Amino acid sequence: MSDLIDFIIKTFDGVLIDEYGWEHHSIPGKKYDIRFDPSRIEWACDCPAYTYRRKFKQKYCKHILEIQDKKFQARVEGRAGARVV
Repeated sequence: MSDLIDFIIKTFDGVLIDEYGWEHHSIPGKKYDIRFDPSRIEWACDCPAYTYRRKFKQKYCKHILEIQDKKFQARVEGRAGARVV
């Protein structure tokens, strides 16, 4: 089942949206499920760093930050050359 989900995520721009509206992201070579809930603007990850982040007073793990950076770069590159009048 995990292989099928990985295939779907790779095929559809790196994102799988479930029946609840959560976006599921993946990082190649990592088995963690990085999730984003757009209705509550909430991130979650299955990695131990995210699970135990309160101990180190961190809000996000490096996997979530990597996905956020990719999404930001995609937006910046998508708007390159656009005119605002």
